[in-house]
Amino acid sequence: MAQQIEVDDENERLVALQAIETYRALRQAMKTAPHGKGLATLETVVHDKGFDHLKRMLQQVTAEHPEAQKKGSAV
Repeated sequence: MAQQIEVDDENERLVALQAIETYRALRQAMKTAPHGKGLATLETVVHDKGFDHLKRMLQQVTAEHPEAQKKGSAV
């Protein structure tokens, strides 16, 4: 069942595709995980793919707003 989503720009499209890629990696990891190692395998994928996905989103957002980097922490 394929559905379409609406994105506002190219960066949102890339984020959506990266999220799908990460989800598919999780599904594949679960299918191939050794018995009793499912959660540990998924945690490894989240660490490898999930953090990379978040890092790329952070880079995209900061590239869109370079002025935000000049003013210091928002917290």
